[in-house]
Amino acid sequence: MNTSEFNRLSIEKRLDLLKADGDFIGSRRIPSHHVYLYSLDKMFIELYVINNLNQIQWIEVQTNKQILAEYTRDIDLKGLFD
Repeated sequence: MNTSEFNRLSIEKRLDLLKADGDFIGSRRIPSHHVYLYSLDKMFIELYVINNLNQIQWIEVQTNKQILAEYTRDIDLKGLFD
């Protein structure tokens, strides 16, 4: 599956794919949502859940490197390469 095929799916089918084949990577918080990052078919997928409602609002492919870097900013890799 590629990005355009994924984008043509309904939100329900996107969620089904993530549940069946997605690999959870991490999460981040923004003021109104808790955002979960998954890997699926060489894509990074974000799942947006509305804070306080625990309701999924949107699922999309994420390609912005600055946003993806937010998931790794607290990981310290310095000791791995000594």
